[in-house]
Amino acid sequence: MASVFRSEEMCLSQLFLQVEAAYCCVAELGELGLVQFKDLNANVNSFQRKFVNEVRRCESLERILRKSFFLYCLT
Repeated sequence: MASVFRSEEMCLSQLFLQVEAAYCCVAELGELGLVQFKDLNANVNSFQRKFVNEVRRCESLERILRKSFFLYCLT
């Protein structure tokens, strides 16, 4: 069992996933909370990365939801 007070043994691994399965696999790993992801492209501008359009759509949707929630709370 993991502990917040003691260091756990870790290893650096690299995953190669099929495009179709990547989202589900990463989402499941994130839900388990047993992994930490490291950005290996930290020097790359966010607009030069893959899936820029999808990220922009998510940000736009988040903005719409935030605005809707704010308006809902005012009523």
